[in-house]
Amino acid sequence: MRVVLLGGAGALAGGAGIPLVQGAVPRLVLVPVAFRLALFLQAVWAGGPLGAPVLGLAIVLYLVPNLAEVAWVFHRSTGIRPVLAADTAYTLVTSVAAAIFAAHEPGLLALTWPNIMGTVMVWTLLRGAPSGAIAIAGAVLLRYGMAVVSGTSAPATWIVLALVAAAATALAIVVLVAGAMRFAHRLGEQRGRAAERERYRRDLHDTVLQVMESLALPAPRDGLDPVGSLDQVRRIARAHALRLRLSLDGDAPTEPGGLEHRLGALAVEMTAEGLRVDLVSLAKPTDVPESVVNSLHDAAREALRNTLKHAKTGKAVMCLEEHDGIVTVSVRDHGTGFDTGVRRAGFGIENSIHARLAEIGGTARIDSAPGQGTRVVLTAPLELRFPVG
Repeated sequence: MRVVLLGGAGALAGGAGIPLVQGAVPRLVLVPVAFRLALFLQAVWAGGPLGAPVLGLAIVLYLVPNLAEVAWVFHRSTGIRPVLAADTAYTLVTSVAAAIFAAHEPGLLALTWPNIMGTVMVWTLLRGAPSGAIAIAGAVLLRYGMAVVSGTSAPATWIVLALVAAAATALAIVVLVAGAMRFAHRLGEQRGRAAERERYRRDLHDTVLQVMESLALPAPRDGLDPVGSLDQVRRIARAHALRLRLSLDGDAPTEPGGLEHRLGALAVEMTAEGLRVDLVSLAKPTDVPESVVNSLHDAAREALRNTLKHAKTGKAVMCLEEHDGIVTVSVRDHGTGFDTGVRRAGFGIENSIHARLAEIGGTARIDSAPGQGTRVVLTAPLELRFPVG
């Protein structure tokens, strides 16, 4: 935490280099602004009923600029330096104006105190303890200078203790923010590694394991044409080995075409492996996000491979449709089926289908019964509400 104490929240933005952190750090100025507003209301309340001219001038000098600073920080993409410059200029202008008009309106001078303390907090928050100490010294000189200009008595020495307390509060806030950011960073790393391990297991299951299991399945033509069956096995193995090698090298080509084209290519692929797949397009959705295309394609491939391995049928139907911004891909077979209430969902169903659809905000439903085949319904929104990947 030593860097944080010396460099303040600015060290978080400069050191992390994360856009989210860099955008959030200037908004820490909202803490001293809220502090100012609370003290301003308390000072107005403690000062008793104020006349309309004094109250109107106080609102113009203190309340409106602070609210404008809140709006500015929220609606502008700004860095730390503009925030510091604007806040410091605001405090100097209001303090000098209050000192000038203090002879006619003595109550204005007391209302500058929240602004001065707030600026000390801003410098300490964004620049650390050394800058906070310099800000305290400047605030003391400013406050004594205001007394000279206004012709009033010099403030008591306890103002230094109050300013130190404000700076210490700001440093405590910085330490808490730094701890929270470090915790969030570590938690994000842990979850990212877990997600990467899960993705690797899923990819391994969907490629190597599924292909090896499909190659091990007996086919009717094995006895009639063993040479042709062996040649087909070799072609499938070579094709998947090439695809796997390209993915390991990072040179895997992007699949061309949209969702309908990808599903058509999947039907051809599965037909070559022994499962005839008919693709029926009831509607042709356009502008489907790539992440949705990939998830629906891979989940449908997992459903078809399960049909190939377990359904004891050589045919399946894949249907594509779109309605009200929802794209649906369903896979239907008339194989043996299974009891969904008794059979526990395996890795492929949970991770390659359900989890994959959940990542894009979609859902998967599996309907099956013994002797009545299986129907897998995959739905996904055409408009993603959050980035995927």
